[in-house]
Amino acid sequence: MIESVTGEMFAVLLMDTQGTFDNNSTYQQCMTVFALSTIVSSVQVYNVVDNIQEDALQHLSLFVEYGRMAMEQPHNFGKPFQQLVFCVRDFKNQEEYEFGENGGTDFLENVLQTNPEQPEEIKVVRELLREYFEDIQCYLLPHPGYKVAERQSFRGHVKDLRPLFREELKKMVPNLLGPHNLKPKIVNGKTVTCRKMMQYFKEYAASFDGETLPQPQSILNANAKLICIEAAHEAKVNYCRGMDRSTYGTRMMSEKKLLEAHIKHGITALNIYDKCPKIGSNEVRRLLLEKLQEDINAELERYKRLNEAKRVTGCASAMLACGDSVFLGIGLGSAASGAIAGAVLTLQAGVVSLGIVAIPISLTTLFFIWAYVWTKPCFERITNKNKTR
Repeated sequence: MIESVTGEMFAVLLMDTQGTFDNNSTYQQCMTVFALSTIVSSVQVYNVVDNIQEDALQHLSLFVEYGRMAMEQPHNFGKPFQQLVFCVRDFKNQEEYEFGENGGTDFLENVLQTNPEQPEEIKVVRELLREYFEDIQCYLLPHPGYKVAERQSFRGHVKDLRPLFREELKKMVPNLLGPHNLKPKIVNGKTVTCRKMMQYFKEYAASFDGETLPQPQSILNANAKLICIEAAHEAKVNYCRGMDRSTYGTRMMSEKKLLEAHIKHGITALNIYDKCPKIGSNEVRRLLLEKLQEDINAELERYKRLNEAKRVTGCASAMLACGDSVFLGIGLGSAASGAIAGAVLTLQAGVVSLGIVAIPISLTTLFFIWAYVWTKPCFERITNKNKTR
């Protein structure tokens, strides 16, 4: 957890994809891992050795093609990717380009230059890369030292690193993870929370779960599904809140009024879903619309059961109200009879003062009985309201 300069707390997840594009993995496996890590990251550090070779740029062609498709959609959210950082380690041409960010910026400008002699697919990646990433940086790092490169016993101890390499890391890492430079992950124009990130991982992984290379259309459909899932959730929550307001109270609603409330709030929910941005395949939207309708109908059945339960509650309340009325009647009769009898007896006995005292005592008793019966429904309403909250 890192606090930004604005006071927000960011959960920073550092994901290592060591082994990508090595001799032990297939090209399909490498591209799948590379695609997943780029899509879910706010900062993708592309680690290359010595130089940015042509094959390293061609690995980015998938994201250029996806970016083109995303920007051509009727509703686009701006550049689909955030930050790409080329980390060129073991860089040897220090005489022409200095280590660090400044030398890396000059070096990257040279690499991304195009000329008429280059094949079209090579020029397209170079020309469009900046169109689909919000920011592209490059860091040039020296060799980490022979203790690191030649010893099998190296366990990552900082003291074994070459001092020059260590100093350059001290400059690079704060530029990526420092409080001034931290940015949240953005997907489809919205900030991603930790809970949503779990859902995004599942959807993106499912879209790449096959024997073929990742395709731009599969990424686009995964994003479309995420948008529709979020819209469907918002629509369902809105429906439930509306039905909660309509069915509030202890009295049972008629079936007609309950269905009228269902239709009213159901239409509102479907309108909310229909307003979600239209990208990707229409099939994705259709399937999730059907799922939303099923969920709303299931909620209706739940509200019917709750409404039916109020029939029993209403009978019990009526009986209790009758009980209270009986209690009030008995109390009034007893208190009145007690007051009259006490007054008569004490007056006949010649104790006038006790007779006078008996009357206000009886009236006070009557007042407390009346207050109980009058205030009890109010307390019940308040209690039920708190339980609903």
